[in-house]
Amino acid sequence: MQHALFYSLVAMCSLFAASTWCLARPHTLSSLAAAVAAVLWFFMNGMLEGRVLYSVTPDHGLTEADLLSGVALVISAWGFRTSALGRRRRALRARPVSRSLHPDETRAMPQQILPHQHEDVSAPAPEPRNQL
Repeated sequence: MQHALFYSLVAMCSLFAASTWCLARPHTLSSLAAAVAAVLWFFMNGMLEGRVLYSVTPDHGLTEADLLSGVALVISAWGFRTSALGRRRRALRARPVSRSLHPDETRAMPQQILPHQHEDVSAPAPEPRNQL
């Protein structure tokens, strides 16, 4: 019986720490830790339950401490959603952006135009020489 209070305090501290971690850095591991701590707190809050808010049976009901599990589960669900959105955003940013592709899907390469290769359309074409 004397250890029950200690285990309840450890479960409550882990619930607060995991929920704070999930709020500060929402990712899959912190969200999972908050969910696990919420479930553990629901079963281990015996000595720290508080007042009964809603009675289901004469021996069982919803207590003030049970509400902390609900809040931690909401925080955990928010963390899972935020981390999933972050993964999707990073995946969209990771796609390569193609720049200056030709229709044949090759990279555009500059070509050097030498003066003797350049044809001026405004100047008349030279007449061919007659060679004898």
